[in-house]
Amino acid sequence: MITRTHAMTLHAAFRREIAEHRLNRFLHVHMALCASVALLPLFTPDAAARSAPAWVLQAVLYCLSLSALLLGLSAAHGDADEFPVLFTQPVSRAAWLGGKAAALVAMLVPASVLLVFPTTLTSGLTATLGFVAAAAAGVCIALALLGLAVGFWVRDHVRGLLLALGLWFGLLFGMDLVLLALSGAPWVQTHAAAWVVPLMVNPLSALRVTMLFGLEQTAPASIGTGGLVQWWLANGGLWLALLLSAWVTGTFGLGLLGARRRLDL
Repeated sequence: MITRTHAMTLHAAFRREIAEHRLNRFLHVHMALCASVALLPLFTPDAAARSAPAWVLQAVLYCLSLSALLLGLSAAHGDADEFPVLFTQPVSRAAWLGGKAAALVAMLVPASVLLVFPTTLTSGLTATLGFVAAAAAGVCIALALLGLAVGFWVRDHVRGLLLALGLWFGLLFGMDLVLLALSGAPWVQTHAAAWVVPLMVNPLSALRVTMLFGLEQTAPASIGTGGLVQWWLANGGLWLALLLSAWVTGTFGLGLLGARRRLDL
């Protein structure tokens, strides 16, 4: 049950976070990237609505996911020097963290809408553009909360940055490289579902597969003929929504555990 004290704590943390991020370079970079990507489809005016999802996909995978992760990391490390004071106050850490998370959402959602805004003005709003903006927002929020959790668990700035970069590289490239190396093994050909599950639980891989095989109807490889993959391709949007909800919930809980620690790593 949310009490008045919890609501006041959440509101105060939200307002403070918004004020602090006005000078945050990671937010400025994230917004600049969104604005740049939003303008790229306009260079192909006859196919802007068709090219916008492809531009957004590449931007989220290779740019915006990283900038969102670093934005969350900086949100945690920005208060690191004040943790001894903040955590001695009679306030709920869950409400305090909820305010910080709400501020990140309030900044990342408009940035994701910006990705498709120029195309919407020229070509009209379509269900595909709406889905693309929502998916981009969900992935960015999940990565931002992951960065927030990393910042609470590893409060040293350099080690936190290295860990965040390592996690991002693993999500974007590492898992796919390992699975690619294993894809030719007879065991994988026999148990394709076990090969697919790591892709399904990775938000970046799930976004890529949903966009390429779902929206653009690209034919999957032979390893994707199993029942699990067929269900995934048929319900890509639903799975992505459930997965991102689970990631947001899990990373928020992980960040809360990190915020409750007494000792640093």
